[in-house]
Amino acid sequence: MKTRKLLLFALLLAATNIQAQVWIWPIAGQKTGANILSQPNTHIDKELNESDLFIGGTEGNAVVCPVDGIIEDISIVFIPKLFSVYGPKYDKIDNWDKEIASFKCDFSFYDPKYTSGQLRVGLTDGRVIQLSGLYGKYSFHKGQKVKAGDTLGLLSYSYRGIKKPSLRFQVFNKGGYNIDPMGPFGLESTFNLEPIVREDPISVEHLREDLTIFEKVFVELYPSLNERMSKEAFHDSMEALRQSITKPTPHHSLEPMARLTYLIHDSHITPLPDNLDNQVIRDIYWPKLYFVWCDDSIHVMRAAKGYEQYVGRTVKSIDGMPAHDYVHQAVKYTVKYDLNVQSMIDEQLILMQRVISFLHPDANANTKMHVVFHDGEEADIPFAKVPIHYEGADEQRFIAWRNINRNPDPDSVYTALMLNDSTAYLSIRSFEIPPKTLENMLQWIGNCRADNMIVDVRNNDGGDSKAMKSLLACFAQKPMNRQKGSHLFVNKRSGFEGLKYCENLRPEDTLFPNYIQMKGKPGFYCFDTAETTSCIMPDSAHQYKGRVYVLTNGRSLSCATIFPAVLVRNRRGVSVGRETGSAYHFINAYESAHIMLPNLMRVIAIPMVKVVFDTTVCARTPWGRGLLPDHNVPLTYRELIMGDDGETDVMLEYALQLIADGKYLSAEDPFAESDAPKHNNHLWIWIAAAIGVTSLLAILIRSKRRTKNQQQTPITLQP
Repeated sequence: MKTRKLLLFALLLAATNIQAQVWIWPIAGQKTGANILSQPNTHIDKELNESDLFIGGTEGNAVVCPVDGIIEDISIVFIPKLFSVYGPKYDKIDNWDKEIASFKCDFSFYDPKYTSGQLRVGLTDGRVIQLSGLYGKYSFHKGQKVKAGDTLGLLSYSYRGIKKPSLRFQVFNKGGYNIDPMGPFGLESTFNLEPIVREDPISVEHLREDLTIFEKVFVELYPSLNERMSKEAFHDSMEALRQSITKPTPHHSLEPMARLTYLIHDSHITPLPDNLDNQVIRDIYWPKLYFVWCDDSIHVMRAAKGYEQYVGRTVKSIDGMPAHDYVHQAVKYTVKYDLNVQSMIDEQLILMQRVISFLHPDANANTKMHVVFHDGEEADIPFAKVPIHYEGADEQRFIAWRNINRNPDPDSVYTALMLNDSTAYLSIRSFEIPPKTLENMLQWIGNCRADNMIVDVRNNDGGDSKAMKSLLACFAQKPMNRQKGSHLFVNKRSGFEGLKYCENLRPEDTLFPNYIQMKGKPGFYCFDTAETTSCIMPDSAHQYKGRVYVLTNGRSLSCATIFPAVLVRNRRGVSVGRETGSAYHFINAYESAHIMLPNLMRVIAIPMVKVVFDTTVCARTPWGRGLLPDHNVPLTYRELIMGDDGETDVMLEYALQLIADGKYLSAEDPFAESDAPKHNNHLWIWIAAAIGVTSLLAILIRSKRRTKNQQQTPITLQP
């Protein structure tokens, strides 16, 4: 009897140990919890990672099974987005490498670098683990038993959103839903698929506390505050913002974040989405007229049923305020532009419904606005709950205009075609270009023999600078190196205390080890030409020699500003359209810290690297502005409605007319004076001074000799 009790106790103890078993860390040789690149409820770039654990390492590290189980699925996968997976499944494989090499994908955004092996392993309790990011000569078959510590493959690249070697690790319950991937390793988990619960409304004290935290972190991390204002002026602005908060703020209010990001004026400072944004929908009310702003007027573009008679009319005032003044109240809520850029403001103010949402945050079914039209007619226009069915002949035209140069097909980042016998057209919708797609683009450019090429980077948010440089090299006839002083700058290399509020970086990380100090200057610098745009060398294998016209607008950001800037600065092309949304002289980009404000529970991405493109300030490139166009195309109502026929791209039409008229580079080089060798006037001053000193010394020496001779000669008195 005693023996049976002891046996039962041993079995219960063993069962308890199995239940409490801590899994083995899947990257061999690493400590548990090491090198986590992304964990649940953090962001990968601007994408919210709700449930996955991404673990980094060195390419080729052994990946081991964390726990005993049975293989349920074997796949080769390419993961373009966290919720999209492409690839075949197998009953068995001889080795990962063989199947990866035979994998084919027709999507233009496909990048073979991020193709890897994936295993699903079923556990005895019904849970399933899934590991992606494997390669190597390892064979598996469905139903195969694997034990904790067995090697499943070597570490590869699991997800194109993470540019480092990584393992994507997921855990699912019996129903196939994501569950916590961190707890089984004994780690404190960030997994929570429930909506974020925020204080509502957020108290004055807590909101002010968040603004104080943001100020301290921002001053430490942000690399170009001095170009905008002094630390003292920034503190005063933040203090004014804190004191302006006098009552609790609803958690869904966008005003505090909008005012915060407007204060800085940087297209790379971005509030990131969270799962509350995805799951909580609040009622929004808009007026029954759909307004747009351009030509210095408010136009009625669409109307709800019963108000159709106002379509096409222009507005003199709203609620007693002149149209211009009414719209420009919303300038303080305009974001995503740099320094003193004007075009992004103009293009964002077009969307009047967004303006109205800021100016009437508490609108409801009883709200009305008093509108006076230019012909003198007046009307009280009620608000209605969104969505509202608007009618109007210009609706589809306006939608088409807003989507110019955006992906008609999500699988494509570019379009290349001939517009006529002498003019080619290349649309670049993003500079996030996979290698195969980039090679196709280079081949097309190199094979193009048209006299003119229009390159369209409107509404392009930027992307990979390496892809941008590869494309620029196709247009270079000689080294494009007229830009001066290109470099990267950071405040510190490591020891950022503010990263304790960061979800993607840690205070102990050394982020910028290759940056150096400059004597007498603050911060750290990098002059590596691979990282900067100081010189673009010609690509002799893919060379286009014709004229280049680049279409830009306020939403040509980051690389889509630098791309035309290189061509313009080196007199290799002209820009047509409107000022770019990113500044010409520098942008703040690359490494961004995702800072979580603890009370608002919102994340703001703060860029930590200042990327200086050119230090030349002149009439062509005034300080604080984006790249100004060589040939300006003012924003008009005709452009918004796609011309008289509803199908005309007005800016493209203008570029074609420039080509027909033979207009291209200006007769005079606007950078000639800035680039002219400067005479060293200081050198001449020193030479003149040296000559003067030498002459003076010679005079003194002669004077001394004369005096000495006079003393030695006897004086003879004449009788």
